[in-house]
Amino acid sequence: MGCVFVLEEILEMPKKMDTSILVKKIITEIQSGELVDQDLKLPAEPNLMSRYEVTRYTLRQALKQLSVMGYTYQVHGVGTFVRHQQTVDSVALEHEGGLSAEMERIGRKLTTKTASEKIIPVSEALFLPKTHHFQNDDKLIEVRRFRLLDDKPYLMEQSYYLQSVIDSIPEEALYGSLFKYFEQSRKTQIGFIDQTIMSEPLPEEASDFMEMSAGSPSLLIQDESYLANGELLAFSKQYYNYQQAKLFMIKKVH
Repeated sequence: MGCVFVLEEILEMPKKMDTSILVKKIITEIQSGELVDQDLKLPAEPNLMSRYEVTRYTLRQALKQLSVMGYTYQVHGVGTFVRHQQTVDSVALEHEGGLSAEMERIGRKLTTKTASEKIIPVSEALFLPKTHHFQNDDKLIEVRRFRLLDDKPYLMEQSYYLQSVIDSIPEEALYGSLFKYFEQSRKTQIGFIDQTIMSEPLPEEASDFMEMSAGSPSLLIQDESYLANGELLAFSKQYYNYQQAKLFMIKKVH
């Protein structure tokens, strides 16, 4: 009899769902208009817990991520609301996950037209992070990708991965989501990414791809990716087509 009660309690417990999966589900239903009311307000926490069959802890972790990404904001004593800015096609700079996944969330399609990979000595890198000291015999995996947004030239990505951390990168990852590839590997789970946004003249190879004049204005995002233990994994420069790039960041005051 006791075993029957225990089984019933287990069956009634909320299902265990990964927070990132829950975030994607909520965003999908926000964009479809299924989840919010006329004031763009989300249902109360108990309703959301029941809807997704998750614990309060998992739900609050997901809501916290949505807030950091700029999708929602909370009014104390009233509830959680969806930000108007996220109903359009801007990319949240503080998004969780890779750029491919973020584009998919806002209904856009990011693909890689061409990609290349080769191993080079650190001395041949076009740029290096100022915060990391390299040895002369260090090797880097140089990755160059030309990416399309909804089949239109969007960005050129020049990246360097430390071969001491990752031996090689499979071709399917080059043409898919590199972020997802590294996240699925226990050895290379990304802990944090430092990003700097600036402008630079468009390099010649990027201008050919984007069908723009070399030296045209370019939105540049330079980043450094670190593992959860603080070890440097990669550093890159991403040259965006300024005519298409639309970025969004939320600044919390209180």
